[in-house]
Amino acid sequence: MRKMYPFGDTNTKWKQIQHEAHVDGIDLTVLPFAKEALTSITALAENTADISALSFSNARRIDTHTQQVQIPPIPDWFRTLELNAAGRATPSWSVKDHLKFMSDHHIAHSVLSVSTPQSNAFLDEKDQDLRKKKTLALARLLNCFVSELCKIYPERFSWLAVMPLPHVQESVTELKRAFTMGPAGVAVLTNHESVYPGDAALDPIWQFLQERATSEVGHGKEIVFVHPTEPIIKLDNGRLINSRPSPLRSGLGEFYFETARAVSSLTAENTIAKFPNLHYRISHGAGAFPDISERFLLGFPKYSDAAREAYKTRFWYDSAGPVWPKQIKGLTEGMGVPVSQMVFGTDYPYGIGFWDVDANIRGLAEVQWLGDGERDAVFWKNARDLWRGKIVMLEGLEDAMETRCVSPVVSAKRPIARAFSDEPSSDGKGFVVNPAPANIKRRTQ
Repeated sequence: MRKMYPFGDTNTKWKQIQHEAHVDGIDLTVLPFAKEALTSITALAENTADISALSFSNARRIDTHTQQVQIPPIPDWFRTLELNAAGRATPSWSVKDHLKFMSDHHIAHSVLSVSTPQSNAFLDEKDQDLRKKKTLALARLLNCFVSELCKIYPERFSWLAVMPLPHVQESVTELKRAFTMGPAGVAVLTNHESVYPGDAALDPIWQFLQERATSEVGHGKEIVFVHPTEPIIKLDNGRLINSRPSPLRSGLGEFYFETARAVSSLTAENTIAKFPNLHYRISHGAGAFPDISERFLLGFPKYSDAAREAYKTRFWYDSAGPVWPKQIKGLTEGMGVPVSQMVFGTDYPYGIGFWDVDANIRGLAEVQWLGDGERDAVFWKNARDLWRGKIVMLEGLEDAMETRCVSPVVSAKRPIARAFSDEPSSDGKGFVVNPAPANIKRRTQ
């Protein structure tokens, strides 16, 4: 019989994680780095970053496309699982470096997700049962780590839960547990072991999220972030192979095609209409989908009108990569998507060294055909509206930038933590940071 506490029961956090994994049928011992992962989770609170030199007084942007890829301290157990992400070395990451990047680029808040391969890091494992067990265990540890990080830095970070896809019932179990940790939504890849998000096999997951969205805790919606990964084919014998046809690494083009496949999958299976309270956060300005959308929709005349409407109201497209000011016109002019559906994203840290992040931001900041109000909407207001009720700190951002109330807004059900004061910063671009309310543990300046 599997032990409930194989890594000991004296550390309270370890004990909690092991107990919950045991209850949910997850065997953490299948991962050789599980003990190191548990150590890194508890170390977060003990080794907080010294960021006293950083200032967020000018910060007003909300970064909706950022990844957390390295688990301190060394060994960085997740990064070593996937030495290459889509043909490119997985970058290093630290809390301090990320917060400095945010400060330097006037970013008040970042929504973290785990990038490819998420929990699908064991595609070469031939034993399908063992591969499944490892996938379940890794999803749990990733969620535990990122949720703990966001508890320590609630003003700066929110997070999106991952699932052990394509295992459906186990994914629902993981979501039930993850939602007790406070994610702002869920993150999926364009495919998980060759299963695309519109596959009917995944309907129980979307049904769970649909029911949650319409409950008291759902605020009318649940958010599904879709990030590209390698195209995968599953053979009859269960073997998984990379089906990328080009010798070029996927980040140069295949990611865009994968994004188009994922949106096409959601459309073709009518997933969009079946679960009307799900909102989709699509990476990299929707990739190649705008170029094929009209041709693709010819094959689905029953769904096409509803799909076009959903693309303009329930799909939200980020600016990560060289999206603005040219590529974005495939959405705005080609598909008629309004600026209200555009959000800001940097793809940190993957974008560093791949493209010029500063140039990409300037492409949005200096685009001539946006008015100032529309520009602000893309940089932060649209994200605030998308996550309204789900990320508390964004409500504080709204108070500081729009209503400038003198006193914090307090609700009998949910206290609103105001991240900013009414006092403008010296350069007029932001607001002075308020002291944290007593119920918020603050680790950032």
